[in-house]
This record gives sequence, C-alpha cells and structure tokens, in this order.
Amino acid sequence: MDPYVWFIFAPLIIYYLVMIPLQYRNIRSMKEDNNYQNKHHNEINEDMSFEEQQAQYNLQGNLINLPATLIASLAYWVVHRK
Repeated sequence: MDPYVWFIFAPLIIYYLVMIPLQYRNIRSMKEDNNYQNKHHNEINEDMSFEEQQAQYNLQGNLINLPATLIASLAYWVVHRK
C-alpha cells in the first residue's frame, strides 16, 4: 500500500481501537443506570445536566466515532443478550 494511505488510516485505526472501550463503558453505564431505565430519549436528556448532555453528544454524536460506537453497541448486545 501507498505510504500516504498508511499515514491517513493508521491514526484512525488507533483512534477507533482506543474509543471502542470508552464507548462500551458509556453504553453500559447508560443501560445499567436505574435513572435511565424505561424512559424515552427526551426524558433522559431533560434529566441530565448540561455537562452530561455535552459529554454524551461528543461521545455518540460525532460521525468520526460512528465505527467505534457501532462496534461497542454490537459488543454490548452480544455480551448482554437474553
């Protein structure tokens, strides 16, 4: 492969490998927190502080985090399926 391609994709792969465990922990904490069980998304956002809302948006709302979020969601689903 061309070295320029490696120069672009290697940092992205490293970033995704670092972000997958962070996303998994975030998803697990949101699913297991009793305050967020049986609530709609809007109700959850209303109960969060501004700082929590911004952290949630930055973790899951950013398109560059989409592959890490999808992999972490799949891992959570596989581990916690009933």
